[in-house]
Amino acid sequence: MANPLSDLSQLANFKMHDSSPPPNDRSPRESRFRRIASRARTLAIFYFLLLFAGTHIPSVGHSGPSFNDKWAHFGGYLVLTLCILAGWELTIGRLHARHYFAVWLAGVVYGAFDEWTQIPVGRTCDMNDWAADAMGVLSGIILYQLFRPMLFAVVSVSEEDLDKRD
Repeated sequence: MANPLSDLSQLANFKMHDSSPPPNDRSPRESRFRRIASRARTLAIFYFLLLFAGTHIPSVGHSGPSFNDKWAHFGGYLVLTLCILAGWELTIGRLHARHYFAVWLAGVVYGAFDEWTQIPVGRTCDMNDWAADAMGVLSGIILYQLFRPMLFAVVSVSEEDLDKRD
């Protein structure tokens, strides 16, 4: 017959889960890489929110020289695209054509949504602004492709590191 006190002592020593911290098997390089990826994602989110807020502030009359806002639309979406692509590639690994297409499609659709939702706050919904947004997204994708080797040299990430994340 089993000893009930023995069973109770085993039950008292039983742990529902392992409370010891997981072993740190990440190298300092991997930890740095993860920090940079996290910061890139945070920057993309912050910039997106800033862009949204900036385009939905009610319009006030401009008393100074006329301002062609097409360059602001173009530049805003170009920078947003660069931030999203860098954050995404540093997080998941090498981006493929479908990823670039998804960023292009999301940028173009969001640009249209952004223009449309400016009407309730007294701003103008302008197809030329949307075209500048779309050109900014496309230019951001092209520039990212051209300068991504430089980005990865700066953050000390090799093509092999990206392939490991796939």
